[in-house]
Amino acid sequence: MCGIAGFIKTNSTVTKQELKQMADALIHRGPDGEGYFVYKNVGLAHRRLSIIDLEGGKQPFATEDGQLWMSFNGEIYNYVALRGELQAKGHHFRTQSDTEVLLYAYRQWGVDCVHHLRGMFAFAVLDIDKQELFLARDHFGIKPLVYLQSEHVFAFASEIQALKQVPDIALTVDITAIDLFLQHQYIPAPRSIYCEIKKLPPAHYMRVNLQGKLVELKRYWQLSFQPNYAKSTDQWLEELEAVIKDSVHAHLVSDVPFGAFLSGGVDSSAVVAYMAQQMNRPVKTFSIGFEEAAFNETEFAQQAANRWQTEHHVEMVKADALGILPDLVRHYGEPFGDNSAIPTYYVSKLARKHVSMVLTGDAGDEIFAGYESYTNRWNRHVQPVPEHLGFPKKQLYPLANALFPSKFPLRTAHYSDWERYGQKKDDANRKALWRKEIAEQIQREEKEIHELEFERAADFGHFQQVQSVDFNVYMPNAILPKVDIASMMHSLETRTPLLDKQVIEFAATIPEQLNISKLNGQWVGKQLLKKLLCHYYPKEVIYREKMGFATPVSHWLLENGQASKAVADRLHATGNQLDQYLDLAAIKKLSGPKSAHQLWSLLFLEEWLVQNKC
Repeated sequence: MCGIAGFIKTNSTVTKQELKQMADALIHRGPDGEGYFVYKNVGLAHRRLSIIDLEGGKQPFATEDGQLWMSFNGEIYNYVALRGELQAKGHHFRTQSDTEVLLYAYRQWGVDCVHHLRGMFAFAVLDIDKQELFLARDHFGIKPLVYLQSEHVFAFASEIQALKQVPDIALTVDITAIDLFLQHQYIPAPRSIYCEIKKLPPAHYMRVNLQGKLVELKRYWQLSFQPNYAKSTDQWLEELEAVIKDSVHAHLVSDVPFGAFLSGGVDSSAVVAYMAQQMNRPVKTFSIGFEEAAFNETEFAQQAANRWQTEHHVEMVKADALGILPDLVRHYGEPFGDNSAIPTYYVSKLARKHVSMVLTGDAGDEIFAGYESYTNRWNRHVQPVPEHLGFPKKQLYPLANALFPSKFPLRTAHYSDWERYGQKKDDANRKALWRKEIAEQIQREEKEIHELEFERAADFGHFQQVQSVDFNVYMPNAILPKVDIASMMHSLETRTPLLDKQVIEFAATIPEQLNISKLNGQWVGKQLLKKLLCHYYPKEVIYREKMGFATPVSHWLLENGQASKAVADRLHATGNQLDQYLDLAAIKKLSGPKSAHQLWSLLFLEEWLVQNKC
């Protein structure tokens, strides 16, 4: 795991010192080494966290003839098989690293190399023969890649803070991006907080010529739900176990100590179960807990640890949310409102004391339909077949609709229905926060990325349509950045075996009713995975009420007197950084437990404005 950076300059030469300034901003992502390469007006930089082939994977890495140079962040899990395939085509290798395999995959297949990769990655290849720079990001957006383009400079990096080191670049705050942040608690790609900086979306590559001009920007992969109704439940269970077990095995490749996050939830418990079955030593597992019982899952994490006799590490957190806020803001680089970044920060800090890499359970909710927003909101209120009908009528209703559509209509779920549940602050309440003269500068697209994705998924099933929105927008813009940044702050690599191309494409063929159905009168998601895990854990543990990685943010910010005063001082003071954009009188109206999450977002925004006065 690493940090990458580089740029093309068309009006002056590139210096190693300029590259070093960018790389130094990423030192937390790669404390084990650094490297630089300059070719005419192009420079590549790299910071390395050594995980595989500790000696042979130093970067920027070049082919033997020096015509291709690469800076790469990530892991390619099928690199051993790819290496054999490339050797059969006549390529020779000097190291045991996946870096070299990736570079020769580019030499063999060019831009189509991305179709051969199983892993998480963001990389740049300087192709001297073609006189262009090729950049790509993995299928799901696990690894970040941001870039900026001006008249005389094209630059890229793993994090925004590295791009801020590029000389002679003036950055301006994107007011519309702040509005999106207030709506969703994150800024969706391709936007960033700066007008001049963009995020390369997941499953995209781009080609840039050495004059710094964009040649091509293309999506190379798209998730498609295609249910297969020909298998029995037993077949599904058998095949699901095989594909997850294979993915966990592929993600265990490492030359350094590793472990797993274990929250006690279904997904992390599944990953630990399959790790334990394949390892010849106890799994190192890591959990954090809170004093507030309603948010504390350590009891369930301990049960899973006991089941597999893991080397379990637990830390009870009395979080200093305001104390770590400046560090969080500095690393995220732009406003980011998901307060579960706080426990992710702490569990990463705990794990890094013992290991350099961990496996996580991320993506289980998106691909196996685990969110309660699907079952208790989306399905209850806008399912196509009326909920009040009894069993026989409900089963016959689709047939009746086909025969007499006007008499037995299927209810249609519109984007506005999803938006009620998907956004954190609706248009009216959000508009009330803005100073009037600033609100006039907001330039929203007619259809933002969420609505476009919702419409693209119109042919998918009722649940799969909203799963697709979460998978393609929420997960890569909120869940994955949260984990990547919070873990890399502590130089900890995280791997996500449930977010594996083979697992995802298999899961997209599971019929909806096998993931979401009624159990004891209640709608329950993630049914197939839960049935599988009942082979390894007590049923009452697997089917307990979902908690998620929630935090007692209300207690931290509102019920603690000292913290509550600090929050008011920061958000309500006339002349503070928020005052130039937002109406402080409207902010003062936000109070009580239900406003705690919004207050945290505003605190994050205020601290970001303090650190990045423009």
